[in-house]
Amino acid sequence: MPKYQSIPHYEFLRKFPDQKPQSVYYIFGPEDYLKDIVLKKISGRFRSPGSEDFDSIILHADTDSAINALEQLEMMPFMAKFRLVILKNFDIMKVSDKMLIAEYIQNPVPTSILVLTAEKIDERAKANKIISEKAMKIICRSPYNSVDVLRWLNVETRERKILMDNDSKELFTRSIELNYQLAANELEKLIIYAKGKESITIEDVKETVGKSKTNKVFDLQNEIGKRNLDKSLTILENMIANNESAVFVIIMLSTFFRILWRVKALRTSNLSDSEIENRYLPEVFYKFRKDYIIFANNYSKIAIREIFSLLLQADIDAKSLNLKDEIILEVLVYKICKI
Repeated sequence: MPKYQSIPHYEFLRKFPDQKPQSVYYIFGPEDYLKDIVLKKISGRFRSPGSEDFDSIILHADTDSAINALEQLEMMPFMAKFRLVILKNFDIMKVSDKMLIAEYIQNPVPTSILVLTAEKIDERAKANKIISEKAMKIICRSPYNSVDVLRWLNVETRERKILMDNDSKELFTRSIELNYQLAANELEKLIIYAKGKESITIEDVKETVGKSKTNKVFDLQNEIGKRNLDKSLTILENMIANNESAVFVIIMLSTFFRILWRVKALRTSNLSDSEIENRYLPEVFYKFRKDYIIFANNYSKIAIREIFSLLLQADIDAKSLNLKDEIILEVLVYKICKI
């Protein structure tokens, strides 16, 4: 029975600060971006400022032998508590070199920490089987769905102290490909675009991330705002043909009608449309604020209240019933336009 089961990268990162140091960490999986994050976290904990050149080293399996690695592991740390030896791409090492590393792991030097990285672990091989029994294994999988990307985004925004509401996060995760590196690049673009703002809004996401995908939703919102049923259903049919999820559409329409509700509420406070447009719709990109003012004319407050009930029921149906998204969305759009 293996001493350590493989743990997902996010679980490791959460527990790592409170864990005792391990002699061997084995970071593997197809996601190089995540492997770099885990490696950076481990390095940050065990490297001492000013002693990096003396107490840590990065080796590469295609150019460095197991003998090189063992020599480094047997050296005493100079200033830090541990000597950190990182051996990248361990899976491409020769079998004989892998066996030398496996033999070391059975009796590691207590003042050294070995970190291995690899694309995968083939536990049928003797060396990998030995290492799997002794090393803490961290698996860095590619995202399976938008929930995985959302988990990553929550960690990033929390650690970087970025304010971003749930709807904006939901749009972000559903507007990009399932790839952590691409997600990281898109987040950097978003941060640069929103520089100077207190928080990142859903309009910021619309302007910078996944335009080809979100534009379809905006087209749908615009036609619903005009109460144009035929065009709304045509756009919706195209979205469904491209595997758009019901939950995503419902979230976007909920945000859309919350803004229309705010316009109606502000009007009751005797604010002019120009005041509302210029001061009270900060999350709407300025080019589109006038459209929202016009759309609000097409729905009464009573109608919007009923629409919120329709959206809530559609969300429940999408998450709990076996109905096709197509049916849920077509019924929803029909009822909204005809309310």
